[in-house]
Amino acid sequence: MKITKYFLVLAVAVAGISCDDFEDINKSTTGVTDKELGTLLYQTKLTEIQKYVIPIGSPAQTTGPGNDLGVTDVMSSGSYIGYFGMNNNWGFGTEATWDFKPNRMDYALEILYARLYSIWTTIAPLRESTDVADQNVVALFDLIKIAGWLRTTDVFGPMVYTNAGNGDIAPKLDSQETVYKAMLADLEKISKTLNAATARIMANADMIYAGDPQKWTKFANSLMLRLAVRTHFVDKDLARQYIEKALAPENGGVIESMEDEARLGDSGAFPLLNPFIAIIDYNEERMGATAWHYLKGYNDPRIEKYYTKGVWRNREEFFCVCPSNNEGKAEGKNSPEFASKPNFEPKSPIYWFRASETFFLKAEAALYNLTDGDAQSFYEQGVRMSLKEWGVDGEANRYLNQQNVRIPKLSNTDFDNPTYVYGNGYYNSNINEGNVSPKWSSESSEEKHLQQIITQKYLALYPNAIEAWTEYRRTGYPFLANNLVDFSRKINSDKSIRTPERFIYSPKEYSTNPNMQRVTELLGGPDEGGTKLWWVRSDRPKQN
Repeated sequence: MKITKYFLVLAVAVAGISCDDFEDINKSTTGVTDKELGTLLYQTKLTEIQKYVIPIGSPAQTTGPGNDLGVTDVMSSGSYIGYFGMNNNWGFGTEATWDFKPNRMDYALEILYARLYSIWTTIAPLRESTDVADQNVVALFDLIKIAGWLRTTDVFGPMVYTNAGNGDIAPKLDSQETVYKAMLADLEKISKTLNAATARIMANADMIYAGDPQKWTKFANSLMLRLAVRTHFVDKDLARQYIEKALAPENGGVIESMEDEARLGDSGAFPLLNPFIAIIDYNEERMGATAWHYLKGYNDPRIEKYYTKGVWRNREEFFCVCPSNNEGKAEGKNSPEFASKPNFEPKSPIYWFRASETFFLKAEAALYNLTDGDAQSFYEQGVRMSLKEWGVDGEANRYLNQQNVRIPKLSNTDFDNPTYVYGNGYYNSNINEGNVSPKWSSESSEEKHLQQIITQKYLALYPNAIEAWTEYRRTGYPFLANNLVDFSRKINSDKSIRTPERFIYSPKEYSTNPNMQRVTELLGGPDEGGTKLWWVRSDRPKQN
């Protein structure tokens, strides 16, 4: 098997990589052809593609995956939604300060799209096979591609999906609506294929489920549920259709136990290093203000699982860094270096999908009568499962019975509730008014119940920042901490939303693919950080 030139041309164009001889890229240095490598080739590719859905690598790779994750989940989405606060402005050249520079956007697209693409296309010859085992391999690669490319469309919006790998050097992009509908249809096919599988699929190369097709089926259905619920504000019929398919027991079920969760972690066969370790060691990533508001306000036992305590003015506590911090890096005593750090160990796993998310998705679906069941029950199952996932489920009853909680404010003039602020002016954040408590009340409105579901989902998704950012942009929840600096002018937006709406495509993409000229049409607005994506609800609430 030789990867044909058109596959490589598109992958290189998207990633912004140049090479004079595409054939040489794929030429074996050992004299063994791809065909002779057979199953071994696909096993190697399976292990490789799994590392790119959410960047992770071996201990020897150290900072590489950490830098990749920094672009997608730390300096951008994680900073926007307050999982993290950044102790560096990087010269106003990164996503953290809402500066979508061309080289950074090229880098983001390479991480989110091109790397997965170049591996996914290697299984093209198997698509013509009628062998059941080959078709199972194709289904597995297609599923992993969707898991990764969902992050792409939820960051960029329009993208090449239905035309990917079809031989076009200048492929046509799809609108996000088209991408979602195609992904849902593909997930239905993938689920059917994997649910019918009777043998493990490349077990020795699968770092997640050791080739177990039933667990992969549950992941496919759970991903289908995620996409379907996300669409209900803009296409209720589509959402209902696929929610029903995802939850139908005969289709294989969804992830509802910790044993079925999709996770990548260190093992004897696959040594892996958590990518957050390198970022933490840079002394540039610390606890975010929004997470501080909720974890402290709810007396949440997960706070010690998510973050370490910091020391500021000789006082040990959980200290955060405010969003849109615009100052350069500061280190030393009483600086953000000593604020609370994300609490990861080298062998901490990376999760693609956790059981708690399933229950929050079911809660939202039930709230809007898109599935049977009780929204309150699903919501409480989601909270209990998240606490269990983090080993603090003994606190569940106390936690869920909290009502009339007052979310503490943040102020750099209040020594009891300090946050780190650099530059001129004062910082104050108070998100208590209009906020919610964990206890579910039958007297609350549908809107308040949605706010409860998404707020608790936000806490349970940690540290999966792209998912949390997506849910905020889609629903307007949870309430986010105030930004220190108003960067909205950089993206032609306003203060009604406290994060950018999306990443933008770089000029290089426009110069290499004439079909990029349709991006504004597909977006329904300019290719700017302030243009809303397809799944945003029309009545998204605004914070003061």
